[in-house]
Amino acid sequence: MKQEDIDILELALSVPSMPHTLSVGDARRIFEEQKFYSYLVVVNEGKAVGIISREKVFKLKNKDLAVGEVVSIVPRVKSFKTNPHKLAGIFDVLPINRQPAIITDKRGAYLGVLTYDVVLYYLAKNKVYHVPVAQQIATCFGSKKFFLSFGIKGLKRFRDIFGVQKQESLLKVLREDVHDIFGKEPSYVPESGEFWVVLDRQPTKEEVKELFKEFHKEYVLLFGEYQELSLYGFCIDLSRIEGHNQFQDRIKELKERVSRIEGYVFIFRGLQPTLILFDPGKQKIISNIKKKILKDFELILDKVRMAPKDSWEYVLYDAFDDFPYFELFYVIGERGLQITNNVVNPKIDYFVAQGKKGSDRSDRPYFKKSLSEGVYISDVYLSQATDDFCLTVARKFQQGDRNYILAGDINFKQIHRLIKGSQEQSEASLA
Repeated sequence: MKQEDIDILELALSVPSMPHTLSVGDARRIFEEQKFYSYLVVVNEGKAVGIISREKVFKLKNKDLAVGEVVSIVPRVKSFKTNPHKLAGIFDVLPINRQPAIITDKRGAYLGVLTYDVVLYYLAKNKVYHVPVAQQIATCFGSKKFFLSFGIKGLKRFRDIFGVQKQESLLKVLREDVHDIFGKEPSYVPESGEFWVVLDRQPTKEEVKELFKEFHKEYVLLFGEYQELSLYGFCIDLSRIEGHNQFQDRIKELKERVSRIEGYVFIFRGLQPTLILFDPGKQKIISNIKKKILKDFELILDKVRMAPKDSWEYVLYDAFDDFPYFELFYVIGERGLQITNNVVNPKIDYFVAQGKKGSDRSDRPYFKKSLSEGVYISDVYLSQATDDFCLTVARKFQQGDRNYILAGDINFKQIHRLIKGSQEQSEASLA
C-alpha cells in the first residue's frame, strides 16, 4: 500500500451488531445498555443485513417481532483502499449524507459502518479536499444553527449593462457587508449567485436592516445612476431540517416568496415566518401607513365597544364596507381563547382558513403584546390562515369587567396598495 493511501476501515465506526432472529424486545434491552448508539447493525450468520434504529425499536408495539422483519436496508460496500484525494468521490457513489453504509469483507461479513460526518471530518481536517459549502451545511442539519443566504435582485441585467467587472465589484461589496455585520466569512455559491453563511445564533432584525442600509449606501455611491437593484435574503433554522431534500425544498420555497416581493426583503423561516422590508425612499410612507391602520382600527373598535357581545361578528362584517383593505377580524378573550369566529372580508378572492371560537391564541405575540401594552402592530409574517404574508394589528378593550382583544389581519398585497396610494398622493401634492 502506498504511504498516502488510506484503508476505508480506518474511518469505519464499530457499531454493535445483533442477530436477525432476536426480537424487538431484545433490541430494546440492548439499546438500554448501549445508550450511546442510535442504531445497531443486524446480521445473519455474521453477514450484514441492514440496521435497526433506536427510534424505530421503541415505537414498535409488538415486542415479539424479529428484528430481521423490520430491518432497514442500507448500502453495503466491500472494504477498499484509496488515495485520500480520491476519497471525496465516495459522496457521488454512496448516499451516506442520508444514511450510513455498512463495510464488509469479500465474503460479506460485517466489519464496520461508514458515516458522512466521519468522512467529511477526515477530509476537512487533513485539507486534502475543499468541502463544498452545501456539504458543510449538511453536517449542521438537526443542530441549533442558522443558515443565511443573501443575493442581489436584478444582477443579470446589471451585468449586461455595466459588465462583469462592475458585477464583481458589487458582489465584493455584499461579501464585505455580510462579513462585517455577522462576523463570519460567507461562501459564494456561483450556481445561485448568493452568499451563504451559517451562524451559531439567530441573526437579529437590526443586523439585517443594518446590512440593507450599508449595502444601499455603498451601492448608491458606486452606481447611483442605476436604481433597479435590491437585496434579498432568508434565514433557515437548521434544527428543524432533517435532510438535504428538505433543505433544498425550503430554499426553493423562500426564493419563490422573495421573488414576488419588490425591493429589499428578508424572510426569517421559523415556526412563524416573518418578513423584513427595507426601502429608503418609502420609510416615512410606511410609518404613515401604520399610523393610518391604527387610526382606522380605533374607529372599528369604537363600534365594537358600543355593541352587545352577541352582535360583534355582525359589526365587524359591516366594517369591511368602510375599511375594505382588512382581510379578517376576530375577538380574543383575556385568556387567549378566540370568542368569535374569523370574520372574513367577503370581497377577497383567495382561500382563508376558518378560525373558529375556542381556538387558542394565547401563545401569539400579538395577544401577549396587546394584553400587556394595550395596542400592537406586528411585523409582516406568514399567515397560517392564507399561507401568504400579512400584518396583524391588535387592541385591548374592556366591556363590563372583562378585557378583550380585537385582532385584524391585512394581506401583504393590500399593504402594497396602501403604500402605492399614499406615494401617489404625496407626489400629487408636490406637483
